[in-house]
Amino acid sequence: MLRKFSRAMSGVAVFIAMLMAFSTAQARTLDEIISDGTVRIGVHPNIPPLSFRDQDGNWQGWDIEMGKLLADKIGAEVEFVPVEWKARVPSLISDQIDFSMAALTRNSKRAKVIDFTVPIHTENLAVLTTDKVGKISSWKDLDKKGLTMVGCRGCFPVNWMKTNMPNVKVLIVDSGSDMVRTIAQGRADGMVANLEWHKRFTENFKDVNWVIIDDVIRTSYCAIGVAKGNTSLRDFLNIALYEIQSAGKHNEIWVDFWGIPPLVKIEPDPYF
Repeated sequence: MLRKFSRAMSGVAVFIAMLMAFSTAQARTLDEIISDGTVRIGVHPNIPPLSFRDQDGNWQGWDIEMGKLLADKIGAEVEFVPVEWKARVPSLISDQIDFSMAALTRNSKRAKVIDFTVPIHTENLAVLTTDKVGKISSWKDLDKKGLTMVGCRGCFPVNWMKTNMPNVKVLIVDSGSDMVRTIAQGRADGMVANLEWHKRFTENFKDVNWVIIDDVIRTSYCAIGVAKGNTSLRDFLNIALYEIQSAGKHNEIWVDFWGIPPLVKIEPDPYF
């Protein structure tokens, strides 16, 4: 029975590999995109300030402006295709999009099925607090009894805080906006999170003196994803990104939408 099951699973694995190979073979090359005149860019449908629609239904955000710059360098019109988190990689494999943005973090699991460009921005696990906790230089300074940290239900940083900050109390709420509100109301002293996605909520509490601790806990690198083996498109995007990053445009656009510079900047690197 086990042997039959193993053979069946092997057959499934071969089928998936063949399907992926077929799908990847259908991915449009750079020349085909140029010939068609339109490039399809996958972006998240609603995660401001990365990508979102304004009240008139127009696309806005950092991904959008970067996508326009890349499309201009290709010499093609841009079509932004909304892709949810779980659809980013499948949309590439099935050739629904030419490349994916949408905060696509590089990791070895994804690299087995798609290819990545050089990094385009970072996500940083760091601490957001206020001046009420006093002068601190590291997240380790907050690990003491009497302090409360807030976390999002089901989010990775909750377990991280419980493991690495055993002396604090961890309060659980439902969302990123709830986390920031809890600190503003004085019910918590700080939070550990990917601050790129939570800093915007602080704008609702302008009377609070917010503090981001410079001691970044962990940095992840987000890149553009392309179909496996689509080297003509990947190589072109790397060169285009180097030109954009050398001019500092990526960080200028970041400040326009986030209001602050990146916690960890992407520096242009000609070797890729």
